[in-house]
Amino acid sequence: MLTHKPVALALQALTMGAAATITPIVLASPASAATLPVACNETALRTAINTANSTPGSDMLNVAANCTYRLTSELPAITSPIVINAKGNTFTRVSGTFRIFTVDGGSLTLRNATLTNGDATGSSVQNGAGGAIVVTGNGSLDLNNVQIRNNHANFGGGISVFNGSQARVNASVFTGNTAANNGGAIVSDGTTSVNASQISGNTAGNVGGGIASIGTLGVNATDIVNNTAPNGGGGLANGVPSAPGGTSTVNASNISNNTASGVNPGGIYNNGGTVNLTASRVRANTPNNCLNSPSPVPGCVG
Repeated sequence: MLTHKPVALALQALTMGAAATITPIVLASPASAATLPVACNETALRTAINTANSTPGSDMLNVAANCTYRLTSELPAITSPIVINAKGNTFTRVSGTFRIFTVDGGSLTLRNATLTNGDATGSSVQNGAGGAIVVTGNGSLDLNNVQIRNNHANFGGGISVFNGSQARVNASVFTGNTAANNGGAIVSDGTTSVNASQISGNTAGNVGGGIASIGTLGVNATDIVNNTAPNGGGGLANGVPSAPGGTSTVNASNISNNTASGVNPGGIYNNGGTVNLTASRVRANTPNNCLNSPSPVPGCVG
């Protein structure tokens, strides 16, 4: 972070032969964001995150072009505002058991990246939640043009958003992620929005093969397709068996070809919450779209 020390200007004037002192004026410049270069290796990435965390204001990590960051141990949690403008970079776990990024009270803006092979079951912060990214401690996450694929957790195979935290997902893809419990791609207790994205081929062991939310969820112009959860909501679970409630608003989106087991709804599972469907399609889910959901899903047929 670049900081600017106050500059004191002291002026002295002589009036009628006598010295008059003018009170110094202190001019202070606000802190401005620093850009930190990050070489193509794990140590450089770790050092850059630590440096950004230790300085006030927002910092940008200027990662190396055409680089795959191969991680062998858990990265420092992000506790301050950090922007990573990736250039198609991949961040992947190659040994150990940990997620890719942890946002704990800070904020992460990530653009044009791929996160793969994270496994939160060994992570030190919110163990077992968010295979690629966890957002906790009233933190925030912004994803734009990011691929989240082949990550694993107990809750939220791709990302996990805790109560009080928020996530905004735009023009991104979640595929091949798995959760042993809820939320194959995304699990959220906080506030999450998903816009113009694709959530496909993800799996949960309980409910919400695509998304499981007990917080506030907005889905817009997004495909939630070909996801699986045996106990309901192969596509979307609003509320989960152990924690009912939540509000999900689905607009101009497609929830299709998702799968559950037995008579559980393959499309949308709603447990004691509110689901608002607007100009959206819920169809061709197995064994049904919304039937046998613990709470009705208005506007969903079959």
